[in-house]
Amino acid sequence: MTTQSADMRENLLATALSMFSERGFSGTSIREIAKVHGASLSNIYYHFGNKEGLWRALLEQSVFNLPTTLRKAAARQTEPRAQLEAVVREHLSVAIGHQRELLMLLGRKGELDNDLGDETAEVQREIVAIYIGILERLNAEEALHSAHLKITVFNILGVINWYLRWYRADGPLDAEVIHQDILDFVMRGACKG
Repeated sequence: MTTQSADMRENLLATALSMFSERGFSGTSIREIAKVHGASLSNIYYHFGNKEGLWRALLEQSVFNLPTTLRKAAARQTEPRAQLEAVVREHLSVAIGHQRELLMLLGRKGELDNDLGDETAEVQREIVAIYIGILERLNAEEALHSAHLKITVFNILGVINWYLRWYRADGPLDAEVIHQDILDFVMRGACKG
């Protein structure tokens, strides 16, 4: 792929992300994306195949890599408490780096075709499994407030997903300050001591 072709692809993705996040997947046509971008429909078809291909490319840059990123964060630690802290911190960092994509996914799951919906559901199952694995080790050490691991995971993910809805980069607090507050809240809520 030439530099010009790669630039065209990245610019089309940026336009699609902006439009999908503003209008939703079903409320945005491939023709509108081409018009706003100033590209021909053939450019979109060449790079992505169709609108679902555009959506998939956006998710590949953000959501589909999240389980691998979280596993790597956990692997850098040996103790389960440190693993949980590392995974939550990494999850917050990735979430804010791909805030619009993740918000679109959370709010528009029903709009996706079956294959893409199945893939995103699988990613979500993997994320839950990563957290469950860490919580099982903490539970074995009797370090958790609750033995209901899935509920604890859903509470943690609820905090992270809600953060996506209210965080603003231009807000008065630095993201790291917010992440530390959220991490402290999650750790106090999940773990004893």
